[in-house]
Amino acid sequence: MTRESYGQHRSDDRPAVRRPASIKDVAAAAGVSPTTVSHVLSGNRPVNEQTAARVRSVVNRLGYVPASLARSLQAGSTSVIGLLIPDISNAFFAELAKGAEDAAHDLGYGLILCNTEFDAEREDRYLGMIRSRFVDGMVYASGSPPSRRRLESLMGKFPIALADEEVDGLERALIATADHEAGGRLVGEHLRELGHRRVLMLTGPRGLRSGVARAAGFVRAFGGHVVERVGDFKEDSGYRLVAKLLEEGGLDCTAVFAANDLMAFGALAALTEAGLSVPGDISVVGFDDIRAASQISPPLTTVHQPAYDVGRTATAQLLQYVSRGEVPPASRHTLPVTLKVRGSTAPAAR
Repeated sequence: MTRESYGQHRSDDRPAVRRPASIKDVAAAAGVSPTTVSHVLSGNRPVNEQTAARVRSVVNRLGYVPASLARSLQAGSTSVIGLLIPDISNAFFAELAKGAEDAAHDLGYGLILCNTEFDAEREDRYLGMIRSRFVDGMVYASGSPPSRRRLESLMGKFPIALADEEVDGLERALIATADHEAGGRLVGEHLRELGHRRVLMLTGPRGLRSGVARAAGFVRAFGGHVVERVGDFKEDSGYRLVAKLLEEGGLDCTAVFAANDLMAFGALAALTEAGLSVPGDISVVGFDDIRAASQISPPLTTVHQPAYDVGRTATAQLLQYVSRGEVPPASRHTLPVTLKVRGSTAPAAR
């Protein structure tokens, strides 16, 4: 019997057991060296994007699992967690991700970063990917409201911590967040003390509890007339909302409170283009205190929330339970915020 016919004439008629794909199999199918495959998977060395995409496609098709990961799976752990954030271009979430990654690294864990762009469909795809991949837990900082049901199902699969953004119906989760309501209150008190009585408030997407809490704290503390417009936490929306009101002649206020710094930057740009002086004609306040807030002109008055500490706290708390193989109990860690008064606010113009 030839070697080629051996697999076709097994004496016990049992099907041949399929050998797991090796790194050499991936390299041969992708037309590259095993070293190149290793660089693509580890990210330690740059690889041409077209080549890297071909290697990843072959890895998925062959179901290749690195030996180190295979050993981890046999032990029931991968030492990898997922992190979902809505906008990596926003310095706030970049800082939160850094805190999460530092905490994971200190405890011997790797981290997979998923950027959802506040897109519920994209977030849903990432959650499905995380569920099918090998992770020991997840830190969720994205907050697209339609994902609650999916999150509930995932909570039974592996531990989850909510960072910065709470989700309706998931109060039993491990939560680490800044005090959003207190931040809104600090802004309301500041503008009221400066004599402002009419304010334009630019809020974030409907349904995000962080934005709702900021707005509620502000309205209660301010006590004056508030005109609300809904943005999307991006700079362009702050610009468009203010520019439209200016064009229509409807910006009848002495201050603007934007629910994050990026929208405040957009508002500042629109006001400056219209020939208005900040803070001489109108004051502007943001929320987050990203690094650029103190560097623009005029420097932005804003609420400082500890993004790095939020990410680090959520991850460190989560990994305490992951390392013990336990489901985290319902817990809440609320971090304090402070108001940074800078050059974009002044007493209300007459």
